[in-house]
Amino acid sequence: MIYHFKRLYEYNAWANELFTKALRKSDFKNDKISLLFSHIATAQLIWMDRIDRVPIKIPGVFEILPFEEAAKSLKIGNQLWLDLLDKHPDISTTINYQNTKGLTFSTSLSDILTHVANHGTHHRGQIASLLRDEGIAPPPSDFIFYVRQLS
Repeated sequence: MIYHFKRLYEYNAWANELFTKALRKSDFKNDKISLLFSHIATAQLIWMDRIDRVPIKIPGVFEILPFEEAAKSLKIGNQLWLDLLDKHPDISTTINYQNTKGLTFSTSLSDILTHVANHGTHHRGQIASLLRDEGIAPPPSDFIFYVRQLS
C-alpha cells in the first residue's frame, strides 16, 4: 500500500509542477486561478502540519499568495509529503488534529493521504476549466499522462 501512495504523491508533485510551469507562462486574468493555486499549496502545508510540524510559516487556507510564493510553498509541500511517506511506513496510524475552525478529529494517515491527493486533483481541474474559459489550454495532467511520460 505504501508503494501506491508514494506513486500517487510522485504524480501529485509532477502535476503541481506542470501547473506551476503552465501558469507561470500564461497571462491569465481570473483571480480565482490564483486563489485555487495558492489554496492547493497552503492546504498541503496545513495538512502536513497536522501530521508532522512544518518548519515554515503557513499562510491562511484561502489567502491569495504572490505567484512565486505559492509556487515555492507548493514545491516545499510536495517534497514534505514524499518525505513523510519515507518516515511513516505505517499509514494506518491515527492522526489527531484540529481543523481550521478548532474542531478536533481523528483520521487515519491513509485517509488523509487520499484526501490531500484528491483535493489537489480537484482544484487543478477547476484551474484547468478557468484557463479554458480564458482561451488558455491547460496542461494535460491526468494520471495516465504521468505514467506515459515515465516510459
